[in-house]
Amino acid sequence: MVACNSIKLALPNAYLLPSMWGRKKRLYSATKFILYMAGDSIFLLMGVLGVDLYGSNEPTLNFETSVNQSYHVALEIILYNGFLIDFALKFPILPVYTWLPDTRA
Repeated sequence: MVACNSIKLALPNAYLLPSMWGRKKRLYSATKFILYMAGDSIFLLMGVLGVDLYGSNEPTLNFETSVNQSYHVALEIILYNGFLIDFALKFPILPVYTWLPDTRA
């Protein structure tokens, strides 16, 4: 969680560097990068809210309480897929970094 929040704090700098010192398609690639990072944050937000709201009768942000609750199997699969998509897009697990060659070309 801390790694994802620190990535979000670095987004303005990560946009400015390629947009100022990139090559031909620098603005296109910097905008594409921001859209990827902002778009995949929705999956993380939905996963965290799902764990928080469906974990107990009263909403809590206590991680130990939320994790030790039992969830319906279908909800677990949905939450797992949301976290998987988020982390796959944040870190280069899947080949979705199509903005990077545009910055270097």
